[in-house]
Amino acid sequence: MTVEHNGIDVVVVGGGIAGASAAANLVQNGLSVVLLEKQETYRDIVRGEWIAPWGLREAQTLGVEEAFGLGGAWEIREWTQWDETVDPAEAETVDMTRFVPGVGGPMSFPHHEVCALMAEQAEDGGARVVMGAQRVRVTAGTSPEVRWTHAGQEHLARPRIVIGATGRGCTVGRQVGVSMATSVHHWGGGLRVTGLDDWPMDVQAMGTEDEKMFMVFPQGDGNARLYINFPTANRKLYQGPEGERRFIADFELASLPDRGKAVYGAAKPIGPLKLWPSVAMFPEQPIVMDGVVLVGDEAGNADTVLGTGLSCSLRDTRAVCEVLTGGDDWSPAAFEGYLAERKFRMDRLHFGADIIAKLHCEFGPVAAERRRRARELMADNFAASVTGLLNMVPPEDVPEFGFSEFFAERLFRERA
Repeated sequence: MTVEHNGIDVVVVGGGIAGASAAANLVQNGLSVVLLEKQETYRDIVRGEWIAPWGLREAQTLGVEEAFGLGGAWEIREWTQWDETVDPAEAETVDMTRFVPGVGGPMSFPHHEVCALMAEQAEDGGARVVMGAQRVRVTAGTSPEVRWTHAGQEHLARPRIVIGATGRGCTVGRQVGVSMATSVHHWGGGLRVTGLDDWPMDVQAMGTEDEKMFMVFPQGDGNARLYINFPTANRKLYQGPEGERRFIADFELASLPDRGKAVYGAAKPIGPLKLWPSVAMFPEQPIVMDGVVLVGDEAGNADTVLGTGLSCSLRDTRAVCEVLTGGDDWSPAAFEGYLAERKFRMDRLHFGADIIAKLHCEFGPVAAERRRRARELMADNFAASVTGLLNMVPPEDVPEFGFSEFFAERLFRERA
């Protein structure tokens, strides 16, 4: 026997940042919502733990900013760009609190804990939150259907619309006919650690040395998320039982103060090590159709090296929620503004991510010389440092010339 759920306005499939924030906002605005999440309980998925100041502004607009604070979000105030081409004492430090007034610097946080709090906020507001929803099947159309299994019981809802927010798995997108073109520039890995008592907790590190682009994102109280991007040819480097040890040991770097001893000499894993291809995804069909709209990574994403995935997810959610709470027209035509803004935004972010990946995630003597020349150019001409804005402020606020082929050619030309 199938349990039917009637009178539902919106079914949200996927309880990550995009889906949970959508559910919380929609019930706050009086809509009836079912939120389906495949995990029984939220767990550490490693990625998605850094959010830009402009993404935090989106969270404020959606009314979900408290979930970040209560979930352990930690403000990072400074960004130091280390590199093998510069002495550690001369590495440039940027104040990240000045880019978006009233917000402060970016935040790093345990993704699973923030998701759980957003889902709790949605449930407290009246949403039906189903953890452990399995075999979700979505049928698009003017009368969409969502079927799922929970605790051995079949369920059916016929909402007015379905929001697909299942991330890079694209579960809903695939079911309604949206395929993705993909591009992989490099691989990445991440590990949550504790014990970094000697690392300044208000400073994030990013840099490139040998065949590693490394990142340290503090989360407070000696905790941090460590990331390394590396060539695709090295994708098996951190596999196996000694993977965590090798991963931490690779933070012994000449480009860091004291060769990185505050990290490699002290870090203790408190989460799983995960490895992944750094995939940029481009939808090949419309992400809005009768009865279904896709948001977040399910709608396509830029290379993760740019760090704008969560900010984009919240911008998507905000735009879609504004349509759903702003009137009775939920047809595809009502989302034209969302689609136009998203195309503009993603075109800019893909362009910017390509620049960052080429600068910092390509390795060897030629790539090192390219970074050295780019650093000199940025030091001589402040306008050339526009790449540093790409994950701080919303794409529409970055000067137009930062997305021109002329700018890219100037940045990567063979002579400084």
